[in-house]
Amino acid sequence: MKKSNKKEDIMNTAEALFYQHGFHAVGIKRILEQAEVATMTMYYHFKSKEELIEAILLQREQQYFLLLDSNLNKDTGIKAYVDSIMEAHLKWVEEEGNNGCMFLRAKQEYADTNERISALSKEHKQKLIHKIEKDLMEFTDKEALSVQISIILEGITSMAQILDIEQVRSGAHNLAENIKIS
Repeated sequence: MKKSNKKEDIMNTAEALFYQHGFHAVGIKRILEQAEVATMTMYYHFKSKEELIEAILLQREQQYFLLLDSNLNKDTGIKAYVDSIMEAHLKWVEEEGNNGCMFLRAKQEYADTNERISALSKEHKQKLIHKIEKDLMEFTDKEALSVQISIILEGITSMAQILDIEQVRSGAHNLAENIKIS
């Protein structure tokens, strides 16, 4: 089923506001005003602000994994794979903003108040680790490798908030050179 334009407007506006200001700092009224959508339209598509946040996180996750999959090099060895996943992640950070991880922000803001949102955030990080493990099926230490690669990706996200992206890119590739492969 295709999303209505109004639903997309609500989601896109809310995502941008949440990413820039945080979840608790942005109210429904502000989202609706900026999206130019009536209150009834919002509640037709989403029962609550939290349901809207869940939908945004799930959509963002899907977009992220599509970007990774379309940019991965799985055919020419582990170094090419690691370089390609880092470059795809760097592309995400450059295109989607360098204001940190929306999933970690959601986990932090909703840790004590909304178990579902907090769980979605943790599940997203676990899905990334499992995806990398699956991509590295031929390696005996794929679990350790997937954690190391995930740590580098998280470091990219974090450091892109305070350093020049080229400095982050260079540092990430230098770290990746030291990954132990067996």
